[in-house]
Amino acid sequence: MADETTFSDLYAAHRGKVSDKWESYLPVYDEAFRAFRDKPVDLLEIGIQNGGSLEVYARYFPRFNKIVGCDIDPKCAGLTYDSGIEVIVGDCNDAVTRHRITTLAPAFDIIIDDGSHTSSDIITTFLKYFSLLKSGGVFLIEDMHASYWQRWQGGLFHPESSIAFFKALIDVVNAEHWGISEGVAEFLAVNFSGYLPLIRPAMFAEIGSISFHNSVCVVRKTEAGKTNGLGRRIVKGVEASVAERIKLGDNSPPVVPNERTNPWSSFGGPGRGKPGDARAASVGRNQPCPCGSGKKYKYCHGQGG
Repeated sequence: MADETTFSDLYAAHRGKVSDKWESYLPVYDEAFRAFRDKPVDLLEIGIQNGGSLEVYARYFPRFNKIVGCDIDPKCAGLTYDSGIEVIVGDCNDAVTRHRITTLAPAFDIIIDDGSHTSSDIITTFLKYFSLLKSGGVFLIEDMHASYWQRWQGGLFHPESSIAFFKALIDVVNAEHWGISEGVAEFLAVNFSGYLPLIRPAMFAEIGSISFHNSVCVVRKTEAGKTNGLGRRIVKGVEASVAERIKLGDNSPPVVPNERTNPWSSFGGPGRGKPGDARAASVGRNQPCPCGSGKKYKYCHGQGG
C-alpha cells in the first residue's frame, strides 16, 4: 500500500541537514512527484546548498535508485549521505560536470533546478538537461520570481527572462496550429537566438505539458513513443439531433487554416520583431552574453551587430 504521508508532512518533520523551500512549493512537489512515490526513482537536483532537500527526497522516495545533487559551492564536497545519494561540485552547464552527472545516472525521472536563478542559466540548463529526462519524467524549476528582477537578468517585460522562455514553450507545444511556414527554431530565435546551438526542434515534441505555479514551473515529458500532437478527432454516441454532421468528423486529423496573411501570426506583425532583434535591443555590446558563455556579447552572439 502506498505511503499516504505527504511531501509537506515529511518536510515539516525533517530534522537533518537544513533545507530551504517556500511554503507554497511543498504541495506542488507532492502533486508533481506523487506518481513516482513507490518507484526506483533517479533524481537530480541542481543547487543543493546545505543538502537537506536530498535527505527529504530519500524519505519521500523510499525505493529510490539514485539521488544526485549538484552545486557550484566547493563546501558541498563535505556533505555526506547514506548509500545512493551522491553530490557533485561544479557548474551543471559545464560539459565536464554534466559528464560526471551522467556517469552516476544516465537518465532521470525527476530533475529540479534550484540553482543560480539567473535566466540564462535556467534556460541553458533546461536545453542541456531535458534530453536526460526519462519518458514521463518531470522537470521542475524553482524560484522563478527571480526572473522579474534585474539582478537575475529579468524584469516584468524582459523578453529573454526565464519565465518568458517557458511561456514561449506554451506556443511551442501548440506549434501544429500556427498555420505558418516558420517553425519552432525560427519562433524561439525572435527572443532567444543566443540559445539556437542548443535548440533541437524535435525535443519540444516531447513536452507533454507545462504548468505554472507561484514561482514554480513544472514541465512533464511525454510517455515513451508519444508526442504532444493533438491526435485524431474522436466522436462517440448515436444521437445527434442538433449537429448531425459532426459524426462525419470521427477519426479525422486536425485541419489547420493558412495563417500566413494573419498579421498577428506574422513574425514582422504587430509587436513582433525579426529573429535576434530583442537580444540586440536588450543587451549592451560590452555586457556579458546572456547565453552564459562568459564572453562579452559583442564577441559572442552579438558578433556582426
